[in-house]
Amino acid sequence: MRSVKVVQGDTLEALAARYGVSVQDLMRLNTISRPDELQIGQTLKLPASKGLVQVRTGDTLAVLAARHRTTVAELQKANPGVKPAQLKVGAWLKLPAPPPLAKAKPTATATTTAKPAPKPSAPAKPPAPASPPAVKAPAPSAPPSPVPPQPGGEAVRWRFYGNTLVDWGGWKLHPGGVRVSLVQPTQAEVGPIRARATAVAVHCSSLRQAWLINGAWEPWVVPEGRSVAQQIVLDLCANVSDPTAPAVPPPSAP
Repeated sequence: MRSVKVVQGDTLEALAARYGVSVQDLMRLNTISRPDELQIGQTLKLPASKGLVQVRTGDTLAVLAARHRTTVAELQKANPGVKPAQLKVGAWLKLPAPPPLAKAKPTATATTTAKPAPKPSAPAKPPAPASPPAVKAPAPSAPPSPVPPQPGGEAVRWRFYGNTLVDWGGWKLHPGGVRVSLVQPTQAEVGPIRARATAVAVHCSSLRQAWLINGAWEPWVVPEGRSVAQQIVLDLCANVSDPTAPAVPPPSAP
């Protein structure tokens, strides 16, 4: 099995891109629960890199390109017989060879740079997130389809919520004050159904949320208190101010 020694400036995302593997596989193989556990001098096991990816439910070429840090054009070039509108679940696609990576400068992003191991101490108890205020605004109608990152656009900037990843640099504003971005959830944080979601929508006026599961949006709901879903809403809406957004009609009765 391959391995790599962590040096100063390394992050899980950079190592995954460098060796053609996923962040989730790196964390799972090395029993890492949080990105800030990465330590300088630590030896990481590397999963086998086969240059292939299997299409999962809800995947599109744009989602796959964003997940594997490439472009739709490069994916189509590597798989000339694949038609974007006829992508089959379970099919295997060839990943294009990753470009040479320049040494990244430290930036204030969601990834955590490896740091020297601290002296053992009692773990600090994380502060409990505040409960959401009473919702007085009407629930928004079904959110629009998300707009995945296009070739040549801004790079995906993942933010970790446990092992759940949200593209924090990809939030797009849609009519009615609805914001949508890509997501890579895990069952431990959001449950078995939402673990299949590929995008998440947030409506800050009512603090409600919806997930894109198997290509269809679930109904708008207020996230459960002290959950990862609630923390995503609170973190986004804490820095959002959109008083000119038009009123949003409530959803149709079931």
